Amino acid sequence: MNNQIYVSSYGIFILSINQFSSFLKEEKKTRVKKVLQLLQKEQSLYQRSIQTGSWLPIPQIDSVLYEIKITNLGDSFNEEWEGKYNYTSFNLCVGIDNSIWIGSIGLLFDWNVNKFIDNSITYSTLDGLQLTSALKFPLEKGKYLVSIQGYERKEKQNFPASNSGFLFSFAKVEKFESVNDPRDDKYLFNGINK
Repeated sequence: MNNQIYVSSYGIFILSINQFSSFLKEEKKTRVKKVLQLLQKEQSLYQRSIQTGSWLPIPQIDSVLYEIKITNLGDSFNEEWEGKYNYTSFNLCVGIDNSIWIGSIGLLFDWNVNKFIDNSITYSTLDGLQLTSALKFPLEKGKYLVSIQGYERKEKQNFPASNSGFLFSFAKVEKFESVNDPRDDKYLFNGINK
């Protein structure tokens, strides 16, 4: 399966709609539409959101097309790709929807849970190209530690082929022991776009 998302706002999110919505409800923020702005402005709220695994942001990456693969679904990158990094132990909690969404972080500029009803969120460009901004993947309810491997295509191809990609692995755990902040400077997620 060809799973590509086009990032138009310099970041990707991973979240369970059920878990993220529950977090906003617990924090009494269900009416907030500009969720990304809220999480950027309120540092303590942001810290609670990643500590509880309510979402996982992957910030500061180029706005390009990314190949998305998940080891839990049997995915891997072939010999045309080169692994650039492997960052581990990010918290993610999946709710009763038994699924996650991986998408362009710009979808959180104007949060609307009703956009997340099918298996993908797509849009058409002015020149008629259809791009995907988010994809839904099955993942059983529970707590997970997420590993993020970044890949770069060895021989660059022209658009609409993707030259950068992420391989995600989800390891189920009973509880979260610590928290890793993906905004920390030690994580160079954009290393796949050099």
